Amino acid sequence: MKKQFLLSLILTLFCGIIYGQHLIRVNNDVNADADYTTLQEANDNASNGDTIYLEGSITNYEGVVLSKKLTIIGPGYFLSENDSTQANGLEAYTSSLDFDAGSAGSIITGIKVSTVYIRVNDIIIKRCKADYIYNYGDINNILILQNYVGYIGSYTGIITNGIISNNIVTSQIYLGSNSGPLQITNNVILALYSTPISVYNSSIANNIIASSYDINENTGNTITNNILSCTGTNANGNQYNIVMTNVFVDYNDTYGYSTDGKWKLKKGSPAIGAGVSGVDCGVFGGVTPYVLSGLPALPHIYEAAIAGTAYSDQGLSCTIKIKSGK
Repeated sequence: MKKQFLLSLILTLFCGIIYGQHLIRVNNDVNADADYTTLQEANDNASNGDTIYLEGSITNYEGVVLSKKLTIIGPGYFLSENDSTQANGLEAYTSSLDFDAGSAGSIITGIKVSTVYIRVNDIIIKRCKADYIYNYGDINNILILQNYVGYIGSYTGIITNGIISNNIVTSQIYLGSNSGPLQITNNVILALYSTPISVYNSSIANNIIASSYDINENTGNTITNNILSCTGTNANGNQYNIVMTNVFVDYNDTYGYSTDGKWKLKKGSPAIGAGVSGVDCGVFGGVTPYVLSGLPALPHIYEAAIAGTAYSDQGLSCTIKIKSGK
């Protein structure tokens, strides 16, 4: 427990430097000496503007209904698959995150979650792994950035002013007919058995779509500079009939790349420089490039060697390697 506590303490200090004095630790291991064992308790006792650090655990966290304006930071995901991630490879997984009344302006990052419900305005979901992200009602100003996500769609209502960018989407993006304006850029979308993007009033650009289905030509869309594997005629910078093994470094899982690292562009990829203004298409291009493992933008310990015994006259010997966030 000494080693775990020391790692948590160092992380807490770094978070405190960045986010001020209102950092709350959540760890469902009762021996971790955290502020709370559940995310719901932390939310209920927090003040608007506080930051919650949700620590990795071998036990899943229960779902939470958020009612405060909070920043919630987890350690990331796929931590055992990519280099220099976290010394403690445990993820922070919760069954659901529900942005309810009072939580407008909140940010989540580095969390692994089954379902996200967005019921309020001004929400940022960044560098998370989520199975589903739903808007629930009419909402405004939503940013969905740099995530590894299954499905993004409307449960009810519409999204006004949204950006969905630099996400790896394993299913599809499917939003209501009155949604928009939306910016859907630099995503990788698989949608192997369904329409990859079905939206309205949107700018759709710089995406790579590995689907046999085309983008829906719905009202108000501008569709430019996308790389598509489906059959079609090249126009407006869109390239059709592209073989995906020529696009990515490891499309068929042949070479042992990580789950998210496999979507990097290979040498000579037709997606290189094919986006608007000459940027690369796909998640590693554009202004908010995807970050492997969803590592949060703060310093993190990626290697730690800590002695098993501490001495009163010598203290506890340890060697810590830290990288700054980006």
